[in-house]
Amino acid sequence: MSSQKHVEAIRKDYRADLKAKLTADRQRATAMYFIDKLALRAGNEKGEDEADTVGCCSLRCEHVTLLPPNKLVFDFLGKDSIRYYNTVEVEDQVFKNVRIFKGDGKTEEDNLFDRVTVSGLVRLCPPIADLDVSRRLVSINIWHRT
Repeated sequence: MSSQKHVEAIRKDYRADLKAKLTADRQRATAMYFIDKLALRAGNEKGEDEADTVGCCSLRCEHVTLLPPNKLVFDFLGKDSIRYYNTVEVEDQVFKNVRIFKGDGKTEEDNLFDRVTVSGLVRLCPPIADLDVSRRLVSINIWHRT
């Protein structure tokens, strides 16, 4: 299967799960949407002695502000401590999901995606050509721009 077909299959899967009943599935789908549409890196947990940089899986509620009816404001330090500030219009279901994820008694310091890990996202991405695991998610962004 070609890389294009793999990416199309990944998109089909995450788009279907944007409305999934299980919160973990909706969180995974929303995280994949951000990686695909906004070119966010997957991100990971940091040690206490490392800079507070953020990727998709380590977004905290404080990093995403809701602007009804369907805009999100992202404000965080990304890779190499470069500020990522972006206001984006998202699909209605993505906006609804983020509103739900920020609720449930969460504080601003809590993870937005509390049921998603980088390794969990990578497992869902099939091997694309000869790309190693760490590059699979990035390949989605390459195809999105073509």
